[in-house]
Amino acid sequence: MLILRSSLVALAILAGATAPVLVPVAASSAAETCDGVTVVVEPNALGGEPEVTCVQPEEGDTGADLFEKAGHPLTYVTSMPSVVCRVDERPKAAGCAQMPPADAYWSLWITDDSAAWSYASRNVTEISVTSGQGVAFTWIDDDVVTAPATELGDAVGAPSSPSPELFPEESKDSAPEHLPAWVAPAGILALFTVAGAVWWRRR
Repeated sequence: MLILRSSLVALAILAGATAPVLVPVAASSAAETCDGVTVVVEPNALGGEPEVTCVQPEEGDTGADLFEKAGHPLTYVTSMPSVVCRVDERPKAAGCAQMPPADAYWSLWITDDSAAWSYASRNVTEISVTSGQGVAFTWIDDDVVTAPATELGDAVGAPSSPSPELFPEESKDSAPEHLPAWVAPAGILALFTVAGAVWWRRR
């Protein structure tokens, strides 16, 4: 009976020795938010992913200046130089002699104090955006005007939560680690040795 009990204990030790040992990884803090202006371009139906850039504004900068600094050249309507016809030369087929149609144009948005998007009441050459705010051009291709899907927390260098792609080293370290292969046989041998000694003593 004693030997049988010792065998069962050995099997339990074997199961524990071969189970993965998880090494805890310290949680990483989210990156700081953009300390300038978050500039967003959402092409939507024109194709491509939204582009988000953190830009440092200078005194006197308008919204147009910020888009240019973010690398998004603007093309204006010929008859109304303050109205944007193309962003990043898109859409190429758009004629810029007249105002764009109501169901195919770049809509301009800015954030309020709560970081929510609001439709801009003035043109991009007239608005002033300060650090901590966001400004966005979103392509509208129907009669429904929809606010930008991008949140300020999505700004470059400011993810709302860390992702494995941003922390490859930590993801690798978090993989389960196994004990050396010799540990299980050595543990079983030691248990049987102890069990044999006890059995011999009680004879």
